[in-house]
Amino acid sequence: MPTTPEEWLPILANKLDERAPVTKRLRSYCDGNAPLPEMGKNLKAAWQAFQRKARVNYGGLAVRALKNRIRPRGVLVGDDTEAKDVELACRRIWRDNRLTSQFGLAIRDRLEARVGYLVAGRDSDGRAVVTREKPELFIALTDPLRPWKALVALKVWRDEILGVDFAYVWVTDGRQKFVRKSKDSNGLLHKRAGGDMAGWELAGEPEPYEGDPPVIVLERPDGQALVEPHFDVIDGINLGKLQRLVITAMQAFRQRALKAGKDGGELPEKDEDGNDIDYSKVFEPAPGALWDLPAGIDIWESQSTDIRPLLDGEKADARTFAAVTSTNVSVFVPEGENQSAEGAINAKEGHVSLAEDEIADLAPGLAVALVHALRIEQVELGTATIEIDFAPPALISLTEKYAAAAQAKAAGLPRRTIMRDTLGMSPEAIQQAEADMADEQLAAFTLTGGVPTEQPVVPVAV
Repeated sequence: MPTTPEEWLPILANKLDERAPVTKRLRSYCDGNAPLPEMGKNLKAAWQAFQRKARVNYGGLAVRALKNRIRPRGVLVGDDTEAKDVELACRRIWRDNRLTSQFGLAIRDRLEARVGYLVAGRDSDGRAVVTREKPELFIALTDPLRPWKALVALKVWRDEILGVDFAYVWVTDGRQKFVRKSKDSNGLLHKRAGGDMAGWELAGEPEPYEGDPPVIVLERPDGQALVEPHFDVIDGINLGKLQRLVITAMQAFRQRALKAGKDGGELPEKDEDGNDIDYSKVFEPAPGALWDLPAGIDIWESQSTDIRPLLDGEKADARTFAAVTSTNVSVFVPEGENQSAEGAINAKEGHVSLAEDEIADLAPGLAVALVHALRIEQVELGTATIEIDFAPPALISLTEKYAAAAQAKAAGLPRRTIMRDTLGMSPEAIQQAEADMADEQLAAFTLTGGVPTEQPVVPVAV
């Protein structure tokens, strides 16, 4: 069983290399670079350029739609005598590390590439630094009982300016740095991290810490990316779009030809001077061009093709993909004209349920990331508990939020509860809103000289 960073480096590097093609393929279905439909070995560049027009980034739309419903917005600290200090430290760490953004990027990695990574470290001032690490450059082996807990981990990256590759290996109680030249003995860039030690050398002394690596693994429970089970559907949609584009390109324009008229007639091959006639120049199409046709010759013109059925096929594809991914069809067809109100509600419920499942699985790992950060800054948790606060996945638009807030107010819910759970406001935003309300009440009292009336808690959507 490997124990040292030197022993783990080639093992983890080989695993990272083996996973690289899979990660690249997963990303391609979410960034608009899915495999070209009907791809052959000897296709001309012009046809490949035409094929690229047939790809629709449905995978990226599905990922963004779900990610928009998974919004970490702050930290909830359990009620305890020490909770106030812990809460203040968590808020500062959240603000300084832009954790809303870092967590969001890691969640997107999880949805697109099966797994996301977060690492807690220390800056030069001794403050905690929490970063998201790309699956293309990072790998970790996890505890089977706690899948968010890393046992060992590896990160590799390249400095293009210095021409040097770097690697970090995390093991129990410490992290070790390695370096190598970016080019091998033949002057070629290393394309893999491993294979063997591949020129890696120790760089400096190990960086100690206590216990397990401060690495959080956000892997999907089923081991598949969000749209991975639907790659065949995406390929079929792209193939159908290619076929529709071919039909459109071949038939959308009216074709013209010369034919013999009722009285008969033939086009002469020679002009009056005996020279061959180049009819491609004589009948060159151009705005305002006049053609002098010989007697007995007419023009035949084809009928234009109706492409509306082809456009209807695009909407059918969107509905199919929306159904298999539990996504509202309005994400893919913005006007949503082909979806009933009941169908839209059912699709939203499925999408919200999917987001709630993701949040339930993500929450423990994200909370542990903050625990690691607090440990680095030597903030004692005591008996306090930390929980990541997510915006309600069912309430995304302002219309949805304010309509729900008005209903919650009518039901008698407290003002802070409405602002937190319904409007999705962060603790800092709630404090600012309450301060603004107090200022308005004071201003009203000053101007009227009487007791100010209670300000409305939330505006009612019109």
